[in-house]
Order: sequence, then C-alpha cells, then structure tokens
Amino acid sequence: MAGLGQNAEQAKNVILGLVLLLGVGIFLFAMWWDSSDRARLTRRSDVAFWLHLLAAPMIVHPIFTLLGLNNGSATLSEGLIVILLYIALGLTALAVDRRALLVSALAYVLWALADLFKRFGAVELNVALTALVMGSSLLLLSAFWHQARGAIVRPLRQGLREKLPIVDRPAASIQPAA
Repeated sequence: MAGLGQNAEQAKNVILGLVLLLGVGIFLFAMWWDSSDRARLTRRSDVAFWLHLLAAPMIVHPIFTLLGLNNGSATLSEGLIVILLYIALGLTALAVDRRALLVSALAYVLWALADLFKRFGAVELNVALTALVMGSSLLLLSAFWHQARGAIVRPLRQGLREKLPIVDRPAASIQPAA
C-alpha cells in the first residue's frame, strides 16, 4: 500500500469493497448450501458452516472499516452505529441460524461499548461494565437462541422462510454407547 503513495487510501477502500463483495457472495453461496439442507442433517450443512465462517469476517471488517468505525476513537454517534450494526448482524445471524457474524463483529462492539462507558464517566469500570453487558447479553442469547430465532423467522414471508433452516427442528436422538 505504501508504494501507492497518495492513492493508498483509495486503493485500500477499493480492496475493502472487493473483499466485502466477495464476502457477500460467499455468504449467499453458504445460504444456497444451507437451503439445500434446511434440517441440517447432511454434509451440506457442514459445507455451509465453513462458508459462513469464511464469509463473516469478509463482510464485517470491511463494513466497519469503510464506515471509519475502527480508527481508535469513537464519537457517541459512531459508538451507537457500531451497536446498531451489531444488532442488525445479530438479527441476520438468528435468521440464518449461524453465529459467525456475531463472533466476527464482537471485537468492534466490545470496543464501542467500552468507549461509550468511558465517555459517560465510567472510566475505571468501562472494561468491567462492557464485559458484564456483553457477557450477559450473549449468555441470554445463547440460552434463548431457539426462541429468539423463532420470533425473528416466523413473521418473515413464507418464500423467505422456506429458504432458511427449519425453526423447530426435532432434537437429535442420542444413542447410548454400547
């Protein structure tokens, strides 16, 4: 990048844009694999898992970088944008029943929350408060993932619901070891 001189920032943005487009393409390809095994019973679901894992950082990092949300200092509005983006990514993660987007964006939201707590005067406690808020939120989300997912997916139009993994999958029967 340094060899590009004054065009380095522009080249960086172009590359980030391409990575974002590639990430969205991989995400859509992963959704194609997921939609071919909505009950997640075959190897196709495993393929989709790894594609989602590849796509998530390719989507999340360029979005936050292109919006200028990872330059080390956040304004109040930037911190709120990060949190709103994390909520949108969380809703998407719930709908597609894949947690990779949440994990990929976690560092950004942790940084934004810590910065927001610091701005509101909790300087000594900002890390502890951030850990408490995010830890509690993620624990609750994991405990109620299936209920939250149902609340997100059921109101969607039928055509879209039919492409997403099944909401009320039966629990896998576990055979006792012989």
